[in-house]
Amino acid sequence: MIPDFRDDGYLPNGVHLATEAEVSFRFGASTRQRRRLTIRLRRWLELARVIGAKRFFIDGSFVTSKPEPDDIDAVIWIPVDFADRLNRGDIEVVELDSMLVTRRPEELFAAEDRRDWDDWVEFFGRTREADGRRKGIVEIEL
Repeated sequence: MIPDFRDDGYLPNGVHLATEAEVSFRFGASTRQRRRLTIRLRRWLELARVIGAKRFFIDGSFVTSKPEPDDIDAVIWIPVDFADRLNRGDIEVVELDSMLVTRRPEELFAAEDRRDWDDWVEFFGRTREADGRRKGIVEIEL
């Protein structure tokens, strides 16, 4: 269950596990911009499942109380055979790799191992405000 927002508009500190349906209902339906970002998220999740990603989390203004979020940041923990599958030309791996290499969209990032994953959780688990206070992120079950 995704907790309520704090008074500052962020989720409480921590990694909050949720299903795709919970995320879509909670964050993706109230405005046209949120629906547009949800379509992008669905494609990323589809690719994550097809390639056998280990984990996937989201952040950005999408997971705040902001009515018109600017973006949806996401981190995908790619499987160990990602490079091999890329060399074989697996279409979904090639598509995802292209997004990651070109940084289009800018909001999608990759973790290759536990250290990368933990570094991204730490990075996205803080606000970009001067005090850098802790906030929550949402991990989506794959």
